Amino acid sequence: MKPKTLFVVVLLGMALFSCNVLGADFRAIYNFEYTKDSIRSIKGEDILNLELCDGHSFCFSQYTWETDSLHATPGGDAVWRKLLTAALEKEGSTTTAFPHKRSTFLITKHYTSDTIHVKDVIDGEIYEYDTFKSEFSWQLCDSTKRIKGFEAYMATCHYHGREWTVWFTPDIPFSDGPWMFCGLPGLVLEAYDKDYLFSFRLVGLVANHKPQKDWLGKGKKTDRISFLKKDYQYLKNLPRISNAIIGTNVPESEDTRYLDGLEPDFKR
Repeated sequence: MKPKTLFVVVLLGMALFSCNVLGADFRAIYNFEYTKDSIRSIKGEDILNLELCDGHSFCFSQYTWETDSLHATPGGDAVWRKLLTAALEKEGSTTTAFPHKRSTFLITKHYTSDTIHVKDVIDGEIYEYDTFKSEFSWQLCDSTKRIKGFEAYMATCHYHGREWTVWFTPDIPFSDGPWMFCGLPGLVLEAYDKDYLFSFRLVGLVANHKPQKDWLGKGKKTDRISFLKKDYQYLKNLPRISNAIIGTNVPESEDTRYLDGLEPDFKR
């Protein structure tokens, strides 16, 4: 059977049913791996938490939350500077052995709405904008495999400039996934782009009686393309900025594809 387009109506009833029957909200934990320099085989890793709650979901980086929480505590800035200094002295300018942010997006999806609300940060400035679930147009495939003990099914789509393959399971009836992913009849367990620059893989699913909430203040209203263009320019200049501020000598990458981010359609 050839892959067919899946016109998905989000299965709100199934998601709410799972919350109500099992008596808890859930946290799906994902490893997010991204290529920083394929020439030198340099990868970055993050841990993303997807809070699956009654009526909505919320996706954020565990490392970014920890770093922001440290800065928000009394004396936290001083502690952070001490940890940074110690890491630089021990490992040099390429060190990552200090509390630092990874992914900065905060993504909220309401099950009764087509809107995906995004908050993100550029150089300490908070921005927020909306995108839409209906921009996913999934193709179901025949392939299946077992992931973390669940029967998973393959689906593909072209989304905002990248071709994605995902594996989802109807055994976990949330029409959701890490980052922006949604619109399939089950939770996304794995996702990766055609060039394997980015991948998401489920680490675990746990009951979560105190889901994390958005901790950022109100941001400047913008649109997705404007934000991504601004973020691209910032990331392009970041090595030079960091070297000037911290006094390091981090070389600029020869492979700049990671600067295009998860949604490279902004460059069209």
